[in-house]
Amino acid sequence: MAALIRYLLVAALFASLGLVLGSSEYGGHSANQLYRAVENPARTALDRAVGGADLAARSRVLARYPELLPGIISNARIWGDYSRAIAENMFSRDDPQAIADARAKTRVELVAPNTWLIRMPIVNAVLFETRDGLLLVDTGMAPAGPALVDAIRSVSDAPLHTVIYTHGHVDHAYGAWALADAGMNPRNIIAHEAIIPRFERYLRLRGSIAHYMSQPVEQLPATRDDIVWPTRTFRDRLVLEIGGETFVLVHHRGETDDQLYVWAADRRVLASADYWQSFIPNAGNGKRVQRYVEEWAFALREMASLNARVLLPGHGQALDDPAEIRDNLLVLAEALQSVVDQVVAGLNSGMRKDQVVASVVLPAQLAADPRLQERYVGVRDVARMVVHELTGWWDDQPSHWDPSSPERLAGLQVEMAGGLAAVDARARALMDEDLRLACHLADQALLAAPESSLARQLVLDVYRRRILTPPTPAAGTHAAGTPTQATLAYLDHMSRALP
Repeated sequence: MAALIRYLLVAALFASLGLVLGSSEYGGHSANQLYRAVENPARTALDRAVGGADLAARSRVLARYPELLPGIISNARIWGDYSRAIAENMFSRDDPQAIADARAKTRVELVAPNTWLIRMPIVNAVLFETRDGLLLVDTGMAPAGPALVDAIRSVSDAPLHTVIYTHGHVDHAYGAWALADAGMNPRNIIAHEAIIPRFERYLRLRGSIAHYMSQPVEQLPATRDDIVWPTRTFRDRLVLEIGGETFVLVHHRGETDDQLYVWAADRRVLASADYWQSFIPNAGNGKRVQRYVEEWAFALREMASLNARVLLPGHGQALDDPAEIRDNLLVLAEALQSVVDQVVAGLNSGMRKDQVVASVVLPAQLAADPRLQERYVGVRDVARMVVHELTGWWDDQPSHWDPSSPERLAGLQVEMAGGLAAVDARARALMDEDLRLACHLADQALLAAPESSLARQLVLDVYRRRILTPPTPAAGTHAAGTPTQATLAYLDHMSRALP
């Protein structure tokens, strides 16, 4: 069965490329042979498509609905190279396949004299060599630690002087354990002061974080000894003099409350962390804690004013055209600021919060910009995050202040509608008229009758259509299919509805 599922996924991938498999068993090849035949990045994109919270459940959905794959694959390429083993074991220091994948897929790019971008699966690190030793910016995920050591030693035998965490996310700060194991002990590990309560929160909410990040809970840090803590922190700005060069660390809240960027002033090289990405960034992820969108925009404008020669992002390719760097930073800043300004205006006008979010659209010149595609989250997701930062938890619906349970409400609504069959019929009619409303009805049907095969099939059919239907141009964005985070939420919902 596992081979058949893999075959179906690969067949769908080939179909999306305009190829047709033969009619003999698996087209004359085994599923594993076909899988191995897919060249990167297509194969790694396929791995991404079936990775995550429950590989077996997602695989069952994708085997049943292979037409979902092309859109998922398209969005899967936004992070560069990819490893399913690493993505499923981000916190593991001993998963052999994840460690092997990181070593096989990591590459080092010389981007300026004595300056390297270390491109690990999914995420980057930055390495500067100075007269006094090496300055390392970020350390990747836990299983990438050994690959990081190998990468450093492939370009320099100089001692490791300083490590900087741009923020405390697992893909930026959890590979540091391997440095100590290799005897590479820096004088300092530097981070913003807010990383301390962040790491403490990770310990306290270990189970919740594992759930929302789709990671094995036993791999997450359980005690303080499981984390490589910074040895030095700062509040707003820190200037380092290393090897006769100036490195400036600047903090602005953005994707996290502890994020910072590194400005190598003498080299005019900017390590931009996760502030800039070549699409609408992770500023509206409903599974994560607060993002700070307006400060994020401010940081982008500030970085643009530096006139960097080289920009080294936390994810994706380096940029080496100063005009392009400045323009990219300012375009994203303008888009984020536009969302903030529209939310503030809507809240001040007295609109309900849902109406505020629904009213947010990017200006036409930004909506059409290919650098602002909704590949990971959507513009309205970012708007929801801004609303969340500026207001309380109440959604302006009086009955929601102290509501009945969703199951009881759904049961009553289904009863009033004339039963499950009537709800099913109406939802299916709405699939061609108002897909969002059809999803509401499907959810109500499943809440009211979670064991009903009719309700389960309705969920499968409606959310299949939802994944396949990209945002409309009226949403005020550059359409790029259903964003990744929405797709994964819908896919997991479908997996729970499978018989």
